[in-house]
Amino acid sequence: MSPAIERVFVVGSGEVGRRLAGALVSAGTEVVPVTRQGSWEHLSADRDALVVVCVREEVLADAIPRLRTVAAKRLIFVQNGRIRPLIAEVAGCSRGLIWFTSKGEFFRVLRPSVFWGPAAATMAEALNRGGIAAATLDTDAFAEAEAEKMGFNCVVGLPLGVHAVSLEEYLARYAAEAEAVFSEAVAITARALGVAPSAHWWPEFLRAARPLGWVRSSAAKALEYRNGAVARLAREFGERAPANERLLAAVGFEI
Repeated sequence: MSPAIERVFVVGSGEVGRRLAGALVSAGTEVVPVTRQGSWEHLSADRDALVVVCVREEVLADAIPRLRTVAAKRLIFVQNGRIRPLIAEVAGCSRGLIWFTSKGEFFRVLRPSVFWGPAAATMAEALNRGGIAAATLDTDAFAEAEAEKMGFNCVVGLPLGVHAVSLEEYLARYAAEAEAVFSEAVAITARALGVAPSAHWWPEFLRAARPLGWVRSSAAKALEYRNGAVARLAREFGERAPANERLLAAVGFEI
């Protein structure tokens, strides 16, 4: 069993940060929120506390320079999408992929969130005690989880905004496109990570997404790290991601 965490700095006060902080408090951990304006000066001074970075992908690049005084082994990044190039300079950090949905009062754990790295076991144990299912993965398994989660995020986002539909409506009316978007995303991301996609990921997506049928997306978010990253990686490999490319073109995203 990993040692309990006495104190955690949570960087980012959005839905993910709020829910993780709540679970950590329930597990008996002191949580120090870090906002754009406050508490940054304490991060490097406390050499034992973990630092969970929950900011959106779009602002992660701006946050990383402010974390350079923090030992990498204390950092846990929980962003979705292709953030590996952004955190390449933070060798020795930990990662997490969140498998819950939180919007206001709505909260649903879809499956256990997964963590990798030196702080993974400590974080997962704390979240489990606090009521959010979590698990640790080795390097290859986490890379597979990244590829699978990329498929999830490429479907639950941009396509809903382009077609102005809920997730349930999208999967019913644009089933072939949805599966193509997902398949392109997982295949290309898996290739970039040196792992193999699984045929089970699409049925698992449909199962996990069932409680989220009401979800809508009115704006294209984090395209640089999700659908856009898939399309650009495909071109680097001399391939195409036509389903993702069509959706990106619909919102004027340049590949």
